[in-house]
Amino acid sequence: MATRLNRSTRIWRLAKDLGIRTVTDPVSDILNLCEKRIKKMLKDATDCRSLSSFLDWIAGNLGTSFEEIRSDDDFLRIKKKYLALGEKIFATLEQEFSDEVLGITYRLSHRESWEPQFVSVIDCRGGNSIRAYYTKWHEVAHLLILTDQSRLCFRRTEHLPDKDPEEVLIDRIAGKFGFYPPFIKPHIKGEISFEQIETLRQALCPEASNLASLIGFVKAWPEPGLLVLCKEGLKKSESRRLSIQRSFDFSTLPVPVLRAIKVTPNEAAKEQGILIHENMRIPERSVIYAVHNSGEAESAEAMEDLSWWESSSGAILPKQKISVKAKDFWGDTYALIIPKFRSRS
Repeated sequence: MATRLNRSTRIWRLAKDLGIRTVTDPVSDILNLCEKRIKKMLKDATDCRSLSSFLDWIAGNLGTSFEEIRSDDDFLRIKKKYLALGEKIFATLEQEFSDEVLGITYRLSHRESWEPQFVSVIDCRGGNSIRAYYTKWHEVAHLLILTDQSRLCFRRTEHLPDKDPEEVLIDRIAGKFGFYPPFIKPHIKGEISFEQIETLRQALCPEASNLASLIGFVKAWPEPGLLVLCKEGLKKSESRRLSIQRSFDFSTLPVPVLRAIKVTPNEAAKEQGILIHENMRIPERSVIYAVHNSGEAESAEAMEDLSWWESSSGAILPKQKISVKAKDFWGDTYALIIPKFRSRS
């Protein structure tokens, strides 16, 4: 993903507009610039005790405040409030939101000098409530890299097939700082587990979704670990063959098997070279298989070996003791893979 973004002329131009003089890897350069800004703001954030308060602090420093829509009545309340202040852009507030638009940030034209320059309106209705934390960070990320002073508003959208490169970059920024490792690490104790992740979510960012928390906390964990989404699927070659054979009734169709559909390693795992490639077949003797096929056991864990995993080409991963923790979430099977290294005497 980063490689594709790095080829975008728009991202290169954005890096230059942000004042980055020597651009070699525009995505990393922009993320590093954002982190410098975040660290500078955090020096005075003595009262931030949670990721939610950290978010509010950063938002305030960037000149925005949040208005949450939790019912249709909130549209009228927010519109009435800002129209009374002379902000005509709020006249069509309801029409601006749809199934794809989850948040909008407006630049205010009639404000006192001491008031925030922007306001971010967040759709928290129904199923959007679990996306509210990330939506807020998405809007804040826009302000972190804002360069066009004539821009009156920007919005967070979902489910669009061809996202603008800048919007993809915004997603990267929101994902990085929504679960900012330096903020999280002091709260981490012991080995990663689904239970620990949920405890951290409840303590630090209860408004974040379970899935975003799984991904965010695994990435922030200081010890090596991988999060794996396991679903039944086909090898790439089988998928290609299936697309050709669909019109032939006499063809033998390939059978889907349990695979690592999505793999999220943290930086420590990457540094140690502990990698499971996406679409690898889950070993049948793994506890992951047992949880996925069980109608009763929602979770289980076991000590296994990385060499049980085999790629579609037949390549076997190196021998490495791993702790595997599998759990059923919302009808999908997720697994935590934790390498076990021998202690040096």
